[in-house]
Amino acid sequence: MRIGMALRGFFPHDIRIEKEARTLTAAGHEVFLLCLGKPGQPERERFEDIEVTRIHRREVYNVVQRTLKTFRYVTTLHDTIWAREMRAFVEANDIEALHIHDLPLVKTGLSVADEYDLPLVADLHENYPEAANQWRKGMALPRMLVQKTFTPRPRLKRLEKNCVQQADHVITVVEEAREHYLRDCGADPTTVSVVSNTVELSRFDDAELEDLGYDDEFVISYVGSFGPHRGLETAIGAMPAVVEKVPNARLLIVGSAGEDTYQERLERLAAESDAADHITFTGWVDFAKVPSYVAASDVCFVLHTENPHTSTTVPHKLFQYMSFEKPVIVTDVGPLGRIVRETDSGHVIDDGDFDAMADAVVSLATDEERTREIGRNARKAVAERYNWANEGRSLLGVYESLEAKSKQARPELEANAD
Repeated sequence: MRIGMALRGFFPHDIRIEKEARTLTAAGHEVFLLCLGKPGQPERERFEDIEVTRIHRREVYNVVQRTLKTFRYVTTLHDTIWAREMRAFVEANDIEALHIHDLPLVKTGLSVADEYDLPLVADLHENYPEAANQWRKGMALPRMLVQKTFTPRPRLKRLEKNCVQQADHVITVVEEAREHYLRDCGADPTTVSVVSNTVELSRFDDAELEDLGYDDEFVISYVGSFGPHRGLETAIGAMPAVVEKVPNARLLIVGSAGEDTYQERLERLAAESDAADHITFTGWVDFAKVPSYVAASDVCFVLHTENPHTSTTVPHKLFQYMSFEKPVIVTDVGPLGRIVRETDSGHVIDDGDFDAMADAVVSLATDEERTREIGRNARKAVAERYNWANEGRSLLGVYESLEAKSKQARPELEANAD
């Protein structure tokens, strides 16, 4: 099939899209991507096996259009400019199926799919209404108030329910999210599949590693974007107790926050800590350097706070950590605790428990034999179960199902035409 993906974001890089595209093209499908473009990026290019078409805001939005677009979107949750670009994209590339990434574009995609009689796959990376509720906690007050006024959580939940019911197939990242769509959105169980955020082992195993200079320190790291729901305050709060027993401990926070106000708050908290000299913020790093930071770590963590968003999602970073034989510390939230317990790949602590975090780090720093065993368990779990080779088969199954339905529909259409 000629599959048209749409992403309301920049590309590259989006590792989920890249993994999906490699799997689909290897199976004989063709993948096209419509996304936003940064200044200097070409309107069209081939990235690996993906034919990329970019929308450059400076070209398609003038001030009047931007104002009208914003008004229309907040009143209808249908993006007229994206709909126009999506129609042109479908026609230019003879698209046979639409694959929409994340909830905000699904309603727009459904209108285009209906117009061209195309099946639509909604690839829902997270529980968007609940995720938006968490993101807003880290926003500056004016922006937060605007979003809460025009796209409040109940309205986003209605959008989610309608889109899940209307899509030909829904892809989600973890079993807990699938249960949410069945229970709360009334989805048909036969049309919701899990394609998780697992790792392509060959890509990580073959990565070129850079010496980052942390050999003499016991490194506890977090890699990725962050916001209030990520629980980094717990890691920072635990550091004074950790340093008392592990004097060479280093908390390494790799990445950046989506909102400057939250980043400043977190850096201020670290600066006021008694262990301030043992806490490092690297800022944003290119994804190519992520394997080097994980490899340089002794322990990695994901300390999500408990909420309806985090209880239905699992981040790529968990499996990236595990692929490098790193013991992990996670909170007992949704799939995090479930996966770590069933694989014996780390410590599970309560959300916000500074003492438990410190105890877990100290235990891993002082019991080297047990720490190595946990790391081996983590790698084994990824090699045998939590890897992209398995998830890729689930993704291909979705498109095999769509192709079968398309073939069944074709004779019926021809018969009706006669």
